[in-house]
Amino acid sequence: MRARALASALLALAACKDRGAPAPAPSAAASFAPDPDPGASARRPARRYYLARTASRCEIYRVDDGGISPPIITPCPQELQIGERIRVAGKTCVRESSDPERVEPTVCPDPLTNKEKRDLGLIK
Repeated sequence: MRARALASALLALAACKDRGAPAPAPSAAASFAPDPDPGASARRPARRYYLARTASRCEIYRVDDGGISPPIITPCPQELQIGERIRVAGKTCVRESSDPERVEPTVCPDPLTNKEKRDLGLIK
């Protein structure tokens, strides 16, 4: 059913494509435009926070240019399976798993977000 709906949507998009005149060539001024500032581009944060589940426990750690921080033992979220981890991604979290169907946004566990806030000096 899902594949049929996807195929229908793709056919509809292909049928809607404008088959008019080709797009105009860029102007001479556009060819001399400066490259965008690489510092202004979106980048991954230099520091990432994880809550990982091992066979015996769950632990929180930070990964940055200096390596991996010592792990802090924490209670395990019920939905987290062995070998999976939760990563802070902005204002939300993402469950990472070897099973692609389990990779999805998830609620951030308080111990994980509190660790990030403590490191950033937002809470004591």
